Amino acid sequence: MSRLPRSALFIAAATLPLATARADEGMWTFDAFPTAQFKAAYGWAPDQAWLDKVRAASVKVGGCSASYVSGSGLVLTNHHCVQSCLQDVSTKDKDYLEHGFTAATRADEKMCPGLQVEQVTGIKDVTAQVKQAIGSASGEAAVKARNAAIAAIEKAGCPDTATTRCQVVTLYGGGQYKLYTNRKYSDVRLVWAPEGAAETFGGDPDNYNFPRYALDASFLRAYENGKPVATPNHLTWTARDPVAGEPIFVVGYPGSTERMLTLSQFAYQREVNLPIELATNSELRGRLIEAMQQSPDKAREGEVALYSVENNLKRTIGRTRALGNPEFNAMLAKNEANLIAKSKGNAKIGDPWGEIERATTALRAIDLERRYSRPSGELMTYALRLVRAAAERAKPDSERLPGYTDSALPLLQKQTLDARPIYPWLEELRMEWSLLKAREYLGADHPQTKLLLGKESPDGLARRLVQGSKLGDAAVRKALWDGGAAAIAASKDP
Repeated sequence: MSRLPRSALFIAAATLPLATARADEGMWTFDAFPTAQFKAAYGWAPDQAWLDKVRAASVKVGGCSASYVSGSGLVLTNHHCVQSCLQDVSTKDKDYLEHGFTAATRADEKMCPGLQVEQVTGIKDVTAQVKQAIGSASGEAAVKARNAAIAAIEKAGCPDTATTRCQVVTLYGGGQYKLYTNRKYSDVRLVWAPEGAAETFGGDPDNYNFPRYALDASFLRAYENGKPVATPNHLTWTARDPVAGEPIFVVGYPGSTERMLTLSQFAYQREVNLPIELATNSELRGRLIEAMQQSPDKAREGEVALYSVENNLKRTIGRTRALGNPEFNAMLAKNEANLIAKSKGNAKIGDPWGEIERATTALRAIDLERRYSRPSGELMTYALRLVRAAAERAKPDSERLPGYTDSALPLLQKQTLDARPIYPWLEELRMEWSLLKAREYLGADHPQTKLLLGKESPDGLARRLVQGSKLGDAAVRKALWDGGAAAIAASKDP
């Protein structure tokens, strides 16, 4: 499977090889586990009760996989998934990113702004409904019809948005649509996290390599109505070695792969996207390091931002090397040629490679405008959410942009209104950098550069916007959210 959506819960299985046998592996959604085939191959397969328990014990925290590991809402996840929380609850005197955090009692557990725990309670195939709504439409009309159908399905599936969140997940590039119903808990508190030196053992902020030698783990707890959530379905630790030949299961929300990209899409990555990402993020990394050396406060406040940039750089460097490897590219070309040969003469398939190449050519033409359509930073993100939410909420649910429908708004509202610290120096740095890159790559005379900067310099505009804005105050954001379009129109915030 390729292009895996992070919103879909998968179960993967691998068998530990016997002496010289090769391991088997596979990955499936919980509503499509191949029980009969698995049992025929291994003499055993998990029954529905086992699958239901494991699914109920598996949760999502933000964009990360996690699981319940106690009967009282205790959640185990990766350390890098709670870094923002650790920074948000740290102070000048208590740097939890550096020294770690341990809650001695439940009363000491600290609320994590913006985090939400979600547990899948139901999966329903809604492919027929979505495809019927699309019908024979194409292009923009098809997209609008699909979005309207998805909004209606999600709204009907979760009328109680206070405790549930519905999300239609796209699988197989639109071949299937599944309605995922999630029980959500918006009160998430930090329980334990190791010190930073243990999480980045060896000085490498990494979540790509395996084996991992860092202590990349943390505990959270889900609460509801001020009390820990009862979680009878949870995973327990088994203190024994795995046995050769037995199946090992991994459950979670995997990221997307790129195994089904075409040669034209890989060429775009190699020739356009990756070189710009590598150059600009390398500069951002240098700017962050230089600023963080100015004071202990900046060193603490910029740590999560630096981790993110360095992590993305590691990924970009790896992809750049892979796509620059002649043998790897020859393999990609051979695989694509074989697939094209097998598809010839099938009228149902048509010419997807030609369509993708035309779309990729169009993407190349607008890449820079698309890439530099807005300045960077948390304040800018808040502003865009507030303005767009006010505009979208005035529309019928079926006509709204994805992410602003009734089913999606509660989480967006929480992420926008939860109080968390904003660091003006970091906001200015990121905004100035993004505006500088826009002017550099688009050119000073490009209409979009003029739209972004007017007659101001990148550093002057960034300083004026950040120092003049009050969007770092959660109460100000709440007033704008609650006031809707009228409050947005009346706002003097730059």
